[in-house]
Amino acid sequence: MRIFIVRNAAVDCEPDCAEWISAEGDITAATPALLRKVLKAAGGRKLPFILTSPGGDVAAGYAMGRLIRRAGLEVTVGRTMLAACKPDEKNCTASITKGRRGFANDAGAFCNSACVFVLAGGVARHVFWMSPVGVHQFASSRTLTRWRQTTLNGRVIRREILSVNRIKVKTTQAQYDQAARFFDEMGIDPSINELVQLASNSNIHVMSRPELLATKIITDGQDARGQVLKHQAALFTQKNADRVAAFTATAADVPAGLYDGNAIISHVELRQAPNVAGVQASVMPTTGGGPVPTADLIAILQIGDVLAFSNLSRNASGPALTIILDPVAFCTLAERRSLKLAIGPKESSPVKAETVTVSTGRFRDLDLLLAKVCIK
Repeated sequence: MRIFIVRNAAVDCEPDCAEWISAEGDITAATPALLRKVLKAAGGRKLPFILTSPGGDVAAGYAMGRLIRRAGLEVTVGRTMLAACKPDEKNCTASITKGRRGFANDAGAFCNSACVFVLAGGVARHVFWMSPVGVHQFASSRTLTRWRQTTLNGRVIRREILSVNRIKVKTTQAQYDQAARFFDEMGIDPSINELVQLASNSNIHVMSRPELLATKIITDGQDARGQVLKHQAALFTQKNADRVAAFTATAADVPAGLYDGNAIISHVELRQAPNVAGVQASVMPTTGGGPVPTADLIAILQIGDVLAFSNLSRNASGPALTIILDPVAFCTLAERRSLKLAIGPKESSPVKAETVTVSTGRFRDLDLLLAKVCIK
């Protein structure tokens, strides 16, 4: 397994770019020692632990899970795409403990077999819905070594290995009992042990979403990129704690649509939503002649593939159209840096609809609102 500390390669995050521990590959008897080395290099920081692995040595999986729990780290099933080394980076290699740069994502991420013991060690365990987690029976073996030795005056003066054979043996109940004790130690429901024994060691049982949640092997479906953004927001909050605490709202004026042939300029204000999770957007459309009647209008904000609509009631009225934005979608603005706004009629209206792309750079101090909402 390759394990090292990676720094976010985004061009606009310095000097406070988020870092995480990337762990990818087979788990071997030597992997826990490598993890100890990387944790020492992290200096006690609670970095996100982003993991993908087909499994490997069970005992090593136990050891890694305990090291992660002791360090208080959150584990996310994900992958790291490393940025290319620059010509002047002489020590930029695959074997360094820290110093590489990259991006976290979920494409091709998975956690199978002994990897679940590493995942179980996380104080929180995040698995995006596209990333499979699989379990199966343990594969046990015994090594038989034939050797010949030569003695002289009762002392061995030569030993020669004739053959080494590794044979499969039946896994004992004691080994599964040990797994049950480990899961219990990590706060995982013991029913996961039944799933472990469901598939033969030459097959795999991919756990369903209900199984993942019922056994508590995962806590939620946050993706790897989201974990890095959350850590980035935490760094920003630490540096700007007073500004974040005092921050209330950010706003921008956005041209979108026509009303009786006049351009509509919408005053869009974003603030932490009262009493609900997420962000409240207030859209106040106006023209040079004054406010635009909103009773028969609808405002739509789009962030990525997520659409959010203003109050749909026909009787809704007031100077502003109100939209509640999902916090997960809103927090992706830290990376997307743009959203779309549309103002249009619910039915017949002199408003001509138009959709515009709005750069987040229009909203002054949006990073403060992102930190306030996304750090939770």
